Amino acid sequence: MTSPTPPPGWHPDPSEPGLIRYWDGSQWTEHTQPANGPAVEESAHADTTEPGQPDRAGVPRAIKIVGGIIAAFVVIGVLGAVFGDDAPSDDPQAAAPSTTPSAAAQETSTPARSTTTQPEATTSVQPSMPTPAAAPPAPATYTSDPRCAPANQTLVDLVASGFSESGLTLTNGTVIDGGDYTYIGGTTVDATGRVENRSDVWVIANGTVYSSTGGARNTTSWPRASSELDISPGDPDVQAVDACVVDLTR
Repeated sequence: MTSPTPPPGWHPDPSEPGLIRYWDGSQWTEHTQPANGPAVEESAHADTTEPGQPDRAGVPRAIKIVGGIIAAFVVIGVLGAVFGDDAPSDDPQAAAPSTTPSAAAQETSTPARSTTTQPEATTSVQPSMPTPAAAPPAPATYTSDPRCAPANQTLVDLVASGFSESGLTLTNGTVIDGGDYTYIGGTTVDATGRVENRSDVWVIANGTVYSSTGGARNTTSWPRASSELDISPGDPDVQAVDACVVDLTR
């Protein structure tokens, strides 16, 4: 009885013990390799493709092995790209920001700002002219009677001390020196600056004040000049002083 033909694959070499030879299904080939005991049988049954020859699908085994290695590296690269950013780094230098050579070169190549101080432009200052002193107020001019003259403050205060109402003051003080009598007139103004009487006249004799015109009698407590000195409001000197004060209030 004829023994069955073994399937293509690695089988113990019938001519050289200790080797295995590739059987292509019809004859022995020249391909041999050392036998490795039980693993040889598994290899012989698991792999029936002759080395260097296409497998049943028509693809050489070496190409399959290289393709499998490349595919493994691709898978490893994909997994590293997906999970690599989330994994914490044990290298402390990995987290430290790095200075790019271009930025460092830019810092070192930037020229230092010049600190040379430019001379300040000098401005010619002209000496200021002295401000002329304010001219003293011009003395009052009296067109009504040239004898009229400004009254000194002592006489004005003496007359004003007899005002019967508080807050009244005497302005535009004017006098005519009549020898034994001094005729003094002025404008009576209240505390708000409103004119109370445009012109009033008093007569001073021996240091005592006497009221002459009606406004003088109504606003001051001085005795009447008409009853004490026999000088009426129509006296020429009283009228002259009154006219001079009116001129000042126009």
